[in-house]
Amino acid sequence: MSMMKNMESGYFNNLRSHTPEAVAPRNLRLRLSHAVSTLRCLTIPKCYPTVRCLDDKAPMQIPIRREWEQQAFCVSDLTEKSSDDKCLIYSFGINGSTEWEEKMHEEFGCEVFAFDPTSKLPRDVAPGVTFHEIGLQGDEVDVSKTHSHQYDALDASKLLTLGEIIDQMGHTGRKIDVLRLDCEGCEWGVLKQLACSGESELVEQLMVEMHFQKNLGLSTDEDILTAADAIACLEREHWGVASMEVSGCGPADAQYHELALKIIRGPFFYSM
Repeated sequence: MSMMKNMESGYFNNLRSHTPEAVAPRNLRLRLSHAVSTLRCLTIPKCYPTVRCLDDKAPMQIPIRREWEQQAFCVSDLTEKSSDDKCLIYSFGINGSTEWEEKMHEEFGCEVFAFDPTSKLPRDVAPGVTFHEIGLQGDEVDVSKTHSHQYDALDASKLLTLGEIIDQMGHTGRKIDVLRLDCEGCEWGVLKQLACSGESELVEQLMVEMHFQKNLGLSTDEDILTAADAIACLEREHWGVASMEVSGCGPADAQYHELALKIIRGPFFYSM
């Protein structure tokens, strides 16, 4: 009897604890905990998969005046292309400067396409560099509401998905050798769309400035989940980290979701 009594008590307790109202918050907490672990893995040595360049050399940075925007990439992946097969580069978020893009054309002969919905530049902005006043819109992130305090809000009519931009540029069927994202928070939704849909096969290398601030893409629980989905899908698609550097932000942008603080307080950030 006592056994039956305990079973009945447990049975009815379980029913109460598994109502939709009780289950939803618990499931969300579990999902968020897993999401934080996924994102922290990026910053923990030997946690997230790493890759080496084709020539086994370390990734290289192209020196530019805005040193904080220098990012390393695998040079050999570009130099090994044949002369009649020009490398293709998409760079999002140039903030009025095409110095890096111009150097990529000069050094490697790449066709470079620069994009920024906040900049006013001529279409043929420099030899080998074409500019378009449009930006990226990814999954589950309203980039029209995501921007640094240094810039005005984005015009949503100027935002397109990567697939739409590829079609508009006439590059359907071509691989993007380097996709550079410095788009002030668009990266999480774009990466999720690319990796979780399998479209990351269109890209050889990703150069991404990842933002963790509230006003730059990580303001809600759902944003945290979107970012974690992006990183998990990249790993499933066999992407690995070749290089990672830390950069700061202005005081006006230094506001964080409490879960984002758990990510950026990892050992990688504090060791730099």
